[in-house]
Amino acid sequence: MNSEQIARIAGVSRSTVSKVLHNYPDIPEDTKRKVLRVASAYGYKPDVVPQLIKSSFQKTIGMYYFSKFEENIFERFNANYNIALLVSVSTEAKQRGYSVLFDVIDLTRGQEALLASIDEDFNNKRISTAVFVGLDDDCGFITKLARPDRHIIVLDKEFDTSTGLRCLFSNDLSSAMRACKHLYDNGFTKIMHIAGDQRKLAGRKRKEGYLRVLGKFNQEYGTKVQPLIMEGRFTIEHGYNSGKAFIEQRLYEQYDGILCGSDMIGVGFIKCLNDLEPKLLERIGVIGFDNEPEDVFVKPSLTTLAPDYRYFARMIFDLEQNYEEFKAGVSVKIEQQLLVRDSSVPYAKRRSNLPLQEYIGVRT
Repeated sequence: MNSEQIARIAGVSRSTVSKVLHNYPDIPEDTKRKVLRVASAYGYKPDVVPQLIKSSFQKTIGMYYFSKFEENIFERFNANYNIALLVSVSTEAKQRGYSVLFDVIDLTRGQEALLASIDEDFNNKRISTAVFVGLDDDCGFITKLARPDRHIIVLDKEFDTSTGLRCLFSNDLSSAMRACKHLYDNGFTKIMHIAGDQRKLAGRKRKEGYLRVLGKFNQEYGTKVQPLIMEGRFTIEHGYNSGKAFIEQRLYEQYDGILCGSDMIGVGFIKCLNDLEPKLLERIGVIGFDNEPEDVFVKPSLTTLAPDYRYFARMIFDLEQNYEEFKAGVSVKIEQQLLVRDSSVPYAKRRSNLPLQEYIGVRT
């Protein structure tokens, strides 16, 4: 008997059998008893040789972050996302007996040098799994790293999983559609989009969601709104410059809802309007992505779509510890939570006089 046969008889997944035999705390007691009863009845004992081989490897998650320094602007793509994710992964690592290695991907050295460095991390057993964060379309080196015996997980980037890559990403398409529906339900029916970097999956999916839902609104509600997209980077500067264009081109006469490709864009946009035409903020609704700390310090406080960092962290280790089940590759979409603050509700309903702790947002 092997674990796959035990799983079939017990009516559970192979990963559940593995978790039961390794005494994972998140397995229900009735499931544990069922699996142990079947294993006992068939005299099943895990093969200790693979376990010993596995235990000889360094149990270290390598977190590789991709950032760029261009045109004197540090790309603050999901700055809080990066930090919060690293903290969540580090916390989960402690609970599961792992350590975390942090590194930054620098493409200026060339992709071959980068490949050699990560190959060395794997070959010298400094890491057991490599997790890549924030990649854009320039990062074609990932597929060259993929091998059947390597644990490679990519966040917020889609690859061909037949190579064995595991891809985890936020469901930005549905989140963008949900954000537009939230604006529409609050009376902001003429929506434009200040988009982020189209070289990144998040930027493309949020733009796609905007276009899709705007077409749906025009068809179902007869809104007849022409799509307007301002493309740029995931930066405060892009948001601020878009705010200037919004004022100078009198776009407020055509649009009253602003879907921002990130919170940094939203913060810059709100800052610009506060500087130049603060009264406009009483007439428009604004929403962003990523749940950055700055959101609660701008006025109006910024509504956002928040990633579930702890779920990302748990999924990373579930994929790492159940490699056999997922070695053929897998894609997992993770939903985001809508945190409702002042920027996306009508002016008369805003909570500007409430204490700071109330600005955390209403999760929906």
